[in-house]
Amino acid sequence: MKLPPSISKLDCGVYALSLTLCFLLFKQSDLTHTNSSSFAFLHGHFWDFYEYNKSRMGDNNYLPIFYWIFALWNLPLKLLGLIPEVTSVTWLHPTVIQTIWSKFLLAVFFFASVSLVGKIADQISAATKAAQPDFLGPSLLFATSPIAIFSVFIFSGYDIFGLFFALLGLQSYFAKRWKWFAFWFSVAISFKYFAAFIYLPLVLIIEKRILYLIIFGVAGLVISALQFALYWHSDVFLGQIFGLVGAKTAGATIKIRPILANAAYVLMCLYLYFAKFDFKSDFLQWSQRAIYVCMLSYALLFSWVLWHPQWIILITPFVCLSFLFIYSQRLLLIIEILGYLGFAAYTMNNWAGNVDNTMLYGGAFGALIPYTSTLVTDVISRKSMAISRTFFYFSLYAPFLIFLFETLVVRSASIRNRFSIELNQSSDNQAKQKGWLFRLRFLAACYFVIAVSAACFVFN
Repeated sequence: MKLPPSISKLDCGVYALSLTLCFLLFKQSDLTHTNSSSFAFLHGHFWDFYEYNKSRMGDNNYLPIFYWIFALWNLPLKLLGLIPEVTSVTWLHPTVIQTIWSKFLLAVFFFASVSLVGKIADQISAATKAAQPDFLGPSLLFATSPIAIFSVFIFSGYDIFGLFFALLGLQSYFAKRWKWFAFWFSVAISFKYFAAFIYLPLVLIIEKRILYLIIFGVAGLVISALQFALYWHSDVFLGQIFGLVGAKTAGATIKIRPILANAAYVLMCLYLYFAKFDFKSDFLQWSQRAIYVCMLSYALLFSWVLWHPQWIILITPFVCLSFLFIYSQRLLLIIEILGYLGFAAYTMNNWAGNVDNTMLYGGAFGALIPYTSTLVTDVISRKSMAISRTFFYFSLYAPFLIFLFETLVVRSASIRNRFSIELNQSSDNQAKQKGWLFRLRFLAACYFVIAVSAACFVFN
């Protein structure tokens, strides 16, 4: 990733120090559970993986691809004798080496995803003959995205795996390598199936023939189907996999919000299918449609499903790529900051005792941190949850709404010219303002959680 001249050595130092602090200080227990579960493969339990772990780890709700990746990553530790067989008690207490090594894998996938966002932005810019912003390039925005940093470096979530393969698929999509597009998305879909929600509308943009739609659909399910076939003999596997899906969607269909969100998603897909649009002749509109339908698909999904904090990273690269298409970048930066603060405050209140300052005890220094009975919910009142949730949900839809406003409302020549003049006035001041907002956005990502966690010790 090429850094713009406006990014100083001090900025790079603050970035590295801040990520290192989050990397070492925090870890939520989901990573411990999934990483420790993968040890079963290293001890030879391939076919009976789910049965073997049942009495030791409880439920393993994912397809084996998650555990394969962790097992391969942990192979060097196994060869060094640092991966013992776990019990129902010992898995809760990983060594510092296991903690750091597992989080390092997440960081590798994160920065690989940053690189892919940059390559996709380059594809769009090259095809549309439009230069990327000198300062707020999508890769830099994603590298400093508050929710992405929370998900990977604070929560220590592994949904970055599925996102990485989805971005590989999107890169192939814009390169018109359809077989690789389907293959990479097939891999991405097998990580909790979320990628299927953006795969369908992406296919509908480029393909209208029923037979080819079926072929794309089958291709997208191949990797998941192979994993199901490998463990179809296991009743434990089937019970745990389908149990998680049921738990996340149970009761949702009787409420108005999921009905509206799913109806909007279906209408969007129908529009994409019936729209007379030639993606081969207009790359700009093709890329705009692709980026915004991915963003809307995830926004609608998170508007009704019982989402988990680490899942929200899935929408962030599309928000960052949307900066290529809008003028009001300062406004979007402000909305991102407010949306992240709302997300963090809501998350730490809603998952009290799990996704809050208690994550300090799972970090590399957890054994050295004194115990406190005070939680973040004691510092940030639960009365703030309504406004926090509002800021968060609005931030999911804001990039599309801003784009829609600029495209439809600011469309006449006179209004557009006046709008452009206002945007270009005091360009140096605007660049400085965007620079400070950009830095504030990143600092909020790291230090808001650190600050409220520290406050728990002050008010203990």
